[in-house]
Amino acid sequence: MPPLPPDSIVRACGPVPSHLYVLGERAGKKEHDQGVPFVGGAGQTLRKWFDLAKLDLDNFRRWNVCIDYKADNPKPLGWEIERDRLAVETDILRCQPNVIAAVGLHAMRWCLGRRFDLGTIHGREFEVQIGDHKAVCVPIYHPSTYGRIERAEMGKEDVLTVADCLTRMTRRTLIDPDGP
Repeated sequence: MPPLPPDSIVRACGPVPSHLYVLGERAGKKEHDQGVPFVGGAGQTLRKWFDLAKLDLDNFRRWNVCIDYKADNPKPLGWEIERDRLAVETDILRCQPNVIAAVGLHAMRWCLGRRFDLGTIHGREFEVQIGDHKAVCVPIYHPSTYGRIERAEMGKEDVLTVADCLTRMTRRTLIDPDGP
């Protein structure tokens, strides 16, 4: 597989370590132009959802399962996700998050595997292991489903679940540094 052109990669952004890791699908044009994940239209919607949950998206680490930008923002293909898996895993291991918010179908499948359907598991908590690190993954609807009002409402609720889980997991980590 040929290496990615360096100017096509949108790098991870946010603090290391980070209690929360927000894992999306692929950077859009605005993300590519600014070099920061989650600043385009869907990212702005996600920020509104985070604001409603009293969370500031900029306080957490953010990246995508597919780390490059392509014109017209096509859905990530399986081989692209696998190509980038090691880079994303390495970044997650550096961050040691308590919670991973998997934004959209591709991020959910990256964390949990193909056996799940986002429509039936969004907003639920799942223990995952990324390398030697354990975290809780909460799959959430992708903000681009905003045209479907019911999914947008569920997405907002999903982020509230992320906030609740983050509060519980962070408190647990502060009490027991070895984790659950």
